Amino acid sequence: MITSVALNPALDKIYFVDNFEPGKMYRVREMVKSAGGKGVNVARVSRMMGESIRLIGFKGGEAGNWLELQLKKLGVCTGFVEVCGETRTNNNIIDRERDNETEVLELGPFISGEDMERFMTVYKEALADSKVVVLSGGLPQGVPANYYETLIEAAKPFGVPVILDTGGEALSEGIKAKPHVIKPNLRELSNLVQKELKDMGEILEVLRRINADGVDIAMVSMGEQGAILSTKDSCIRVKVPSVAVVNTIGSGDAMVAGFATGLARSETLEECLRLAAACGMSNARFLEIGVVDKNEVETQKGRVEIERIF
Repeated sequence: MITSVALNPALDKIYFVDNFEPGKMYRVREMVKSAGGKGVNVARVSRMMGESIRLIGFKGGEAGNWLELQLKKLGVCTGFVEVCGETRTNNNIIDRERDNETEVLELGPFISGEDMERFMTVYKEALADSKVVVLSGGLPQGVPANYYETLIEAAKPFGVPVILDTGGEALSEGIKAKPHVIKPNLRELSNLVQKELKDMGEILEVLRRINADGVDIAMVSMGEQGAILSTKDSCIRVKVPSVAVVNTIGSGDAMVAGFATGLARSETLEECLRLAAACGMSNARFLEIGVVDKNEVETQKGRVEIERIF
């Protein structure tokens, strides 16, 4: 069982509007609505890959109930803590003519100390039968910046490997607990070290330093340039072939889901990285966020190139 934690899930709406400009009115002919948020995307992709998956976190109001229902329809086990307020809605306007995206993101409900206590009970129950735990996404209102650190520490007595995929202060605080895996993108990694990382040497130096500080696997995703994975003993890079891209939103989450799936199956790090890359590629071929085709993933795995740096 893989457990994905979604502390601030969302109802995602994508509007496709060509030549979008602020201050004008548009009648949208094409819209995609889905359960969203990084943890939700991880759960959906892992389930589509055939894994047993549990999704836990906070939900509120009608949007929260709708979101949970969509995941249950896929066979995802859920364990949400009900909170006051309404689960947030994220609105994305994609202009394919100009190749850009506009995001309007809600904050979501405020999470109280009592809510967090109730969640911790659910979380520890989930740890008892989890092979892998994924902590991903930003933190909702009311939740302290070091909350992921708390969750990572709570998993250690259970011997469950934790993947942390977040950015900003949540990453800098969470990494202190030495999760088994971190998977920021290049921008998030640059923000972590407060320096724009431009070349391979700088990236490798940062990843190796993170390994030395106690993180077993440090991985950075770089979009069409693939990803780099570093441990204290080795470093490998994955190069991805070009695909017909429809929507790249959620591809990083699909990568995390693929990597978690590989870990749950006790595959080698190279195979975990290959599966992660293939899931990211498949996601990019769908309009909906956090969706893959299992058969296509298997095909794309064979096209992924693995380079051992050392």
